[in-house]
Amino acid sequence: LVDKDDLTTDLKPPTYSGYIPRPPTEAQYKELIEGFFLDTTYVAKFLWRDDLVAAKHILDHSLKQEHLRPMLEWHAEIDHQWSLKPGPYGRRMKQYLRRDLWTELESTYTGPGLDENWEALFRTIELMKRVATEVGQHLGFTYPEQLEQRVLTYLRKVRQLDRKSDTFS
Repeated sequence: LVDKDDLTTDLKPPTYSGYIPRPPTEAQYKELIEGFFLDTTYVAKFLWRDDLVAAKHILDHSLKQEHLRPMLEWHAEIDHQWSLKPGPYGRRMKQYLRRDLWTELESTYTGPGLDENWEALFRTIELMKRVATEVGQHLGFTYPEQLEQRVLTYLRKVRQLDRKSDTFS
C-alpha cells in the first residue's frame, strides 16, 4: 500500500503483542477453576446415564477447550515470559507446553468406553489441578483444594451409583 496522503505518519509502530494474553486476575483464575469443576458434574451425570455423546461433548469441549486450555495457555505464557501468541483451539500447544504436561494432556483423550471416559475425567481433573496449582503459585493465587475434594467425593459417589436407580434420570 502507498500512503500518498501521509495518513499513517502519526501512527505508532506495531508492537506485535496484540494477541499475547495478559496474566489473569485472581477472580478470572478462580472463575475458570470453579466453572471447570461445575462441568465435571455434568460429565459424571451423562456417563452415569450412559449418554456418551453428551458426556464426550462436555469432557472434550467444555472441560478441555473452555477451562483447561486457557489454564494451559497461562502456564505456557509463564514458561515463556508472556510472549506467546496462542492459536485458536489449542493450536501449537504441543510446541509450547512442557513435554510432561503434553503427555498428561494426551492421556485425557479416549474412546467410547464408559470406564475409559470415567478415567479420562479423573485424569483431566488431575491435570487441571497440577497446572492450576503451578499457575496459582507463580501468580500468588491459592488453588481451591476444598472445592476439588468436595467435587471428587461427589463424582466418586455418582460413579458408584446403581444405574437402575432414578436418582439422576
